Amino acid sequence: MKSLIPHIEKFRKEHHPVKAAALIHKEFVFIHPFTDGNGRTARLLMNLILLQEGYSIAIIPPITRREYIDSLELAHQNDEEFIHFIARMIRETQKDYLRLFAPS
Repeated sequence: MKSLIPHIEKFRKEHHPVKAAALIHKEFVFIHPFTDGNGRTARLLMNLILLQEGYSIAIIPPITRREYIDSLELAHQNDEEFIHFIARMIRETQKDYLRLFAPS
């Protein structure tokens, strides 16, 4: 965990906010510091970063759980699919917000 803290600021400075949030999420999950709740904590950390940067949160619905886990596993070798998955979840969440607030 001590090595993650400097990476958070590094990722935020060097990458687009969506990519940084996804990478920080991945790094936290790969450390796996807790016996339970690592995924929830990683998603909370990711969404905090997104909100701080002016983005909406990424809701990962249960129907996409398998794709989420598979893309996270692939991130051990290559981050791109996981980053694209997170970006898509942000976009889908934004679309949900727009549908909720659209005039009837």
